[in-house]
Amino acid sequence: MNVFFRIFVLSLTLSNTVYAQSQSTESSSNTDISEEKAHPNFVFGLGYGLLDEQSLLNIDFKINIPLNAYLSTQLLLNSNYLITGSSETSVAQSEFSSNWFLQNGYGRLGLGLGISEVEPMDERLETERDVIGQFIGEAFLGDFSLTANYISTEKTLSNITSSRLGVSYYFNDDVRTSLYREKYDDNDNGWRLETYYQPQKYQQQGSIGIIARTGDEYDYLGMAVQYYFDHAISLKQREREFH
Repeated sequence: MNVFFRIFVLSLTLSNTVYAQSQSTESSSNTDISEEKAHPNFVFGLGYGLLDEQSLLNIDFKINIPLNAYLSTQLLLNSNYLITGSSETSVAQSEFSSNWFLQNGYGRLGLGLGISEVEPMDERLETERDVIGQFIGEAFLGDFSLTANYISTEKTLSNITSSRLGVSYYFNDDVRTSLYREKYDDNDNGWRLETYYQPQKYQQQGSIGIIARTGDEYDYLGMAVQYYFDHAISLKQREREFH
């Protein structure tokens, strides 16, 4: 996992450079200052829940970098820690990926490539690594969103690392509920229900989510908190501008 963190720190440094350049370009331009420009979006997420009555801790870092009005890229680092009370069955899973999107006001299509690593807490056991591919498709239909996401890995611990097909509904600009049909591995499918709420306090820079999913071996109930290092925008606008 140290390799993942080094890559992520390098990516963060590069994205900061991109952001500084965009700020410099904007300040030197003569365009209307009321015209809003897209800037890199940084997200930190922390989650905790019970996976089949065992503790699962989830830590996420995400950088969304708009390149122009129709093209954006994303760097994603997910870390998950399954704590069973035994070093033989406790594991840490990390996933680092780079995703690229074509998008407009009606939806987005994305492709990604990354590395997944499953590291047992017992040092006598070997670490498993796998190259993963990803396809993301979303359609925006008023207050509804349709989502299709395929991930090639067969190792699933995270509350987000899984292939899914589903629908989201925004009760208002800052409350979303989603229902997905998910595939966790070759032998297990299930349902996932989640609700996210973004308070208008504190510049709308945080959201809280409740997540429940069911499967033969992947029953999960937990919550997640996300913090956004950007300006105040609604949850609906944020999730349609960034992935």
